[in-house]
Amino acid sequence: MADQDKTSKILIIDDEESNVRLLALSLRSDGYEVVTALSGEEGLAVFKAAAPDLVLTDIKMPGMDGIAVLKAIKALEPHAEVIIITGHGDIDNAIEALKFGASDFINKPVRDKVLAVAIARAEEKRSIKRQLQAYTDNLEQRVQAATREIRRQSNFLARLIRSSAEGIIATDQDLAIVVFNPGAEKIFGYALSEMVNQRKITDLLPDNLLRQFQDRTAQETHEQSWQEITIEDKGGARIPVNFYATWLYEREHKIGTVGFFQDLREIKRLEAQLLRAELLAAI
Repeated sequence: MADQDKTSKILIIDDEESNVRLLALSLRSDGYEVVTALSGEEGLAVFKAAAPDLVLTDIKMPGMDGIAVLKAIKALEPHAEVIIITGHGDIDNAIEALKFGASDFINKPVRDKVLAVAIARAEEKRSIKRQLQAYTDNLEQRVQAATREIRRQSNFLARLIRSSAEGIIATDQDLAIVVFNPGAEKIFGYALSEMVNQRKITDLLPDNLLRQFQDRTAQETHEQSWQEITIEDKGGARIPVNFYATWLYEREHKIGTVGFFQDLREIKRLEAQLLRAELLAAI
């Protein structure tokens, strides 16, 4: 067992001073630091002040008995280890103490070997709790780090989609639009609020592309290449675009699509202008 899990300070609570003196003498001879109290109330005060690693408390004491001490300590420090000292005929109370989180119970008169075993059990429990806490803390840190990274990537993708000059439209598996970026708004003339969760991408495509979306199988070989098509915007104007779309998968299950639209109007205008210039030059 690691040294940091060894009990170093023990609080003894018992209203019989002779019992406290004998237990303290035995434990100090074994190298433990010992603090003591002669009542439950005093024991609770010492626990708050001294923060012992382990508490030994008699179960029967006037005023605040061992069960009450156990409950109060557990309320202050849920991971505290408390060993109950019982007399003959106190088995029912000892079992009750275990229900309230006692680490163990030992009978009077307390024998050194029995006490050593009980302390070793308490140390083992402390070690397991510390390891579990360390694992939990590490897991929480990893989850937080993963969450931050996912959020960072998500924010980056969102900014990338928003800033793209291309129109980007993503859908769910039923082709309902879930992403409609500013580039798509500029090309199609529709506002984001008119499209997301309101329309399907098939509403925006010419008839010759509808079958590709509606009859697409789940095989990657059916992905299409970039192609030039003409779409109609909200006002009915015909817009030439370069178009590419693909299905998105998660473990071979279709989860949606993403389509990219490159506005070709400026290119077409420049091509027409160049053609006119060439014709004039030829004439």
